[in-house]
Amino acid sequence: MRIAYISHEFPPDTGKGGIGTYVKQMATAMAKKGIDVHVFAGSPLKSGSFIVDGFQLHLVQCDNGLDFKEKVLTFFSEQQQLLPFDLMESPEIGGNAWEIKKHYPQLPLIVRLHAPDYLVESLKKKYIPFFAKLRFVLGAFRRLTWDMGYWRKYNKEQDADYQFIQLADYITAPSKAMKNWVLENWDITTSKITVIPNLFLPDPAFLQIPVAAQNTYKRVVFFGRLNVLKGLVNATIAMKKILRVNPDWHFRVIGDDGNGPYAGTSMRNWMNQELKTVLNQVEFIDGMSYELLPVSIEQAEIVLLPSLFESFSYTCAEAMAAGKAIVGSKNGGMADLLVDGESGLLVDPENTAALYEALAKLIVDEEARYQMSINARQRIVTEFNTDVITQKCVDYYRAIAH
Repeated sequence: MRIAYISHEFPPDTGKGGIGTYVKQMATAMAKKGIDVHVFAGSPLKSGSFIVDGFQLHLVQCDNGLDFKEKVLTFFSEQQQLLPFDLMESPEIGGNAWEIKKHYPQLPLIVRLHAPDYLVESLKKKYIPFFAKLRFVLGAFRRLTWDMGYWRKYNKEQDADYQFIQLADYITAPSKAMKNWVLENWDITTSKITVIPNLFLPDPAFLQIPVAAQNTYKRVVFFGRLNVLKGLVNATIAMKKILRVNPDWHFRVIGDDGNGPYAGTSMRNWMNQELKTVLNQVEFIDGMSYELLPVSIEQAEIVLLPSLFESFSYTCAEAMAAGKAIVGSKNGGMADLLVDGESGLLVDPENTAALYEALAKLIVDEEARYQMSINARQRIVTEFNTDVITQKCVDYYRAIAH
């Protein structure tokens, strides 16, 4: 069986996020099963073909995702003419395989759901003040146009992600939450979408981190992109109270800066302002390479991951593998797949009081925090058996290819 993964995002050149992680782990796992795997990915630096972890990586030098979508067809066609592929897979975001599917309509296309752009953008707008939204509408009115702006009704027919998914022969989702969102917003037949959890191959460095019985570091850590979607608005307010009440505790924030809740401000600047009375207990670290992450996570007892929505959450899986107590989001894949009541605490990420109470519980109750840390790692090791999920993926692919 010969499979092509089409993804602009791929580490390290274009992928620090979940899509790149997913594609790399899937390609590695499928190659180990003896499948002929080819990944077509973007790079701002170079073009070329390379052998990586047993699969072929074809890098397409490009400026962005739109540029990649146009240029990847040439690279794909070269390989298709050498030996035809049995199927291809692409994320819904950016329509990476759009031109390929148009050119090769008979080649089965699987669209893998991650988090459609409309879902992400609608969540990011949650904290825009009412009067800022109103000003947009009034400005449009003064220009003799009628645009409801942030209150504009969503039209899926004009959504590029929705348009691309219409080309899909098959659709997969990493969680029931992600499938349900698509069913509710895109009106796609439920039988067309198959839920298959993301593969997670934990780096041994995570599994080797000792689980501390006592609160040695007295630190809460967040890691991921700094933006509204990651739930950092309410989490920051909750952490300000945690740090005031617990002056010997610290907050480590790891990730590249992004847009804050208000226009013209970054998330890091907003957090700095919000936490100004406790800044001596706060540490910001830019996004780092995957290899350096375990050390930074090790120096903490609690990992805070309050995303407004996650289709899966590799960060949560990594924190659990590291043996850390999780305060996570009940919205999406964390609740569907990863964290249960014994391996972490799940709360409404928009409820500041609930976030504070969950953090305070783990700080005060060392025994509960320690047991949740043990359970978190054990759940990753046992419940996320990569061989089982890998075989499920192989069986799914083979049913499509034949």
